[in-house]
Amino acid sequence: MYEIRPESLKSFIEDTNIKLPRFQRKQTWDDKKNFQLCISIFKEYPLGVSILNVEDNGGLKTRWLLDGRQRRNALTKFYRDPENVYLWAKKFIGLKATDQLLDIDEKFWKKINEYLEEDELNEEVDENSNSEYIGVENLDQDELNETEQKYDKSKTGLELLLHIIKLTHNKSTKYSGFTRPFDFTKEIPNLPYSIVNENGKKVLSSLKLKSFISEYKNYCSNDSLDYTLEESFEQFMKYRFSFDDKTQRNIELKISQRWDNIFERIDILDKINNLYLNSKIGLIEVKNLKSVDAQKIFNIINSEGTKLSAVEILSAKPSWNVVIKNPNEPQINAIKDLYKTINVINEDIVKWDLPATLLNRIEYCNLFFKEFNENSKTDFSKSITLGFKILAGKYQNGVTKDDIDKLGRNKNIHWESEFEEFVGDLNTVSKLILSSDYFKYLKSWKFSIITQLSDAISINFILLTYKDWVRKGKPIGNDLRVKQLQKNAFSILDNSIYEYVTKIWRGSSDSKISRNLAEFNNQHDIIKPISDNKWNSLLNEILEDSTIDGNPINQGLVQPILYHFYAISKIQGPDTNYKIEVDHIIPQSLFKASTIENKEVIVHNIFNLALLPKDENVSKSNKKLTEITNEWLIDEIKKYEFIDLSDFRKYSDLNNLNELKELRGEIILNAFKDKRNNILNN
Repeated sequence: MYEIRPESLKSFIEDTNIKLPRFQRKQTWDDKKNFQLCISIFKEYPLGVSILNVEDNGGLKTRWLLDGRQRRNALTKFYRDPENVYLWAKKFIGLKATDQLLDIDEKFWKKINEYLEEDELNEEVDENSNSEYIGVENLDQDELNETEQKYDKSKTGLELLLHIIKLTHNKSTKYSGFTRPFDFTKEIPNLPYSIVNENGKKVLSSLKLKSFISEYKNYCSNDSLDYTLEESFEQFMKYRFSFDDKTQRNIELKISQRWDNIFERIDILDKINNLYLNSKIGLIEVKNLKSVDAQKIFNIINSEGTKLSAVEILSAKPSWNVVIKNPNEPQINAIKDLYKTINVINEDIVKWDLPATLLNRIEYCNLFFKEFNENSKTDFSKSITLGFKILAGKYQNGVTKDDIDKLGRNKNIHWESEFEEFVGDLNTVSKLILSSDYFKYLKSWKFSIITQLSDAISINFILLTYKDWVRKGKPIGNDLRVKQLQKNAFSILDNSIYEYVTKIWRGSSDSKISRNLAEFNNQHDIIKPISDNKWNSLLNEILEDSTIDGNPINQGLVQPILYHFYAISKIQGPDTNYKIEVDHIIPQSLFKASTIENKEVIVHNIFNLALLPKDENVSKSNKKLTEITNEWLIDEIKKYEFIDLSDFRKYSDLNNLNELKELRGEIILNAFKDKRNNILNN
């Protein structure tokens, strides 16, 4: 006998009558799984089902939790102490103490996109945000409120989760971003939320602060006060603590200066409380099971399952299951390969199959996308989703989930004929673009827009170049319009690399792609490129300061510029049999062992990076130039790093770092000034 019913998360975690059987697995998930559960909470996804065995002993009921212990533990830890989500996010997202707020934005959305198996989220991210991280250790208490972004009470979902993470960052030895507005330790030595940590130092506890805030709200409720008002908090502090007039004035001054930030924390706790009140978890209650039955149920419900992907959800929609009546041979073969990969026998070919196989039908797609590993579920799902987004961009002028849904219901598309025509057009456009010198050189270095930039930029590039080709009348051969198409393709990628590096492309990009598609028809026949001054300013900042817009560089941001430089400079990549490595000319090991200031950033400066061929048994790897003995590799270094053999010893010494910067910096700047202009003006 069993009963299935929903219960609020709050009731589930606060039920003290729930007991744990001994055969349960360990109590806690790892930090990554805990954070994934938080994503589900803020996305308001279903939170699974827990199994309870209810025993009735003479009217005294005990509820044994057969399944859901780790879930309940994670739910409880986050509810009691919201700072836990920051600790979990550090592992899931890969946050570092030195990360600035913009870095957190970028890392958060990237990991969220990967986890949800979406290329981009529909939630809009403020692309104009210029928030900065300021170390909390160096701030005067009265200045803390000036470092906060203005609180937006309307934040919900993943934006609220991100806000909590950014609010807590960066934890110091004394407090975190969450607790610091409540730091009254100078005025009140024994704050109830001040504890002594394992190192013997006093710190502010967010766990105890939550209890203190609950105490404040209870006080307001009992005295019919509005807890959202500053005066109520001042009155509570006066009631709660005994202090003299001078201390009271100091406390009231700090409350006045920090009230927006204090109330922000209170409001966030309210939002979390409401989430727990309104979110439901499914409970299956069975009654008076024997221990062997309980053990068996636990084993059954915890057997390995298969995660439902976004692609599988799309394939279940009726609008995508319309039969294609007369598929041609290329379609049949591509779809046969698709179903062979997923180990499913298909009968009819349906509409869903066409966009799902689009990328496999593009003959020259490695530059735009990459070689997807059919044995990787992530790669497989991504390649299918990209096909849907490209078709949605063509027909719906947008790439969101809603656009894809509308694509499936668009009755003006003649799928039997138009899809095949579009495949042919994409192959023609790709071939024309790749026949230009710049893209030939870029391809020779195995450059991939997806790998070096992002999924969104690759979609944006292929859709804009396709639209440009169509508006030019679909030219082929040596037509002047083909030259204009190739020049525009260069400008689109040049702009994209610049915008990626300067973080204009970040967070959710669906809306940016839609804007670009909508605005494209109003652009001139020859697309306006990024100005020389912008590139020169960016490159000089990287070379001289190792920063981009004042933020420290990293290898991932500099790498696309490096590939761009080699292609602009008309430097042919190695034979196709070789792999490519991004080499640190002065190796990372030397920087690591040095006392150079900012060494962990300077090591990735573009003047210290070069592209090199990598043979199976021969590569430079982390060696100094003087340690290279293979003659073939020495020749490759001379050719691609622009360093004479006589200078190998010089550039194996960190003391000559500035000389390396002068040597290679000048080459890079000249390439972006002269050789880039040659491409744009010819």
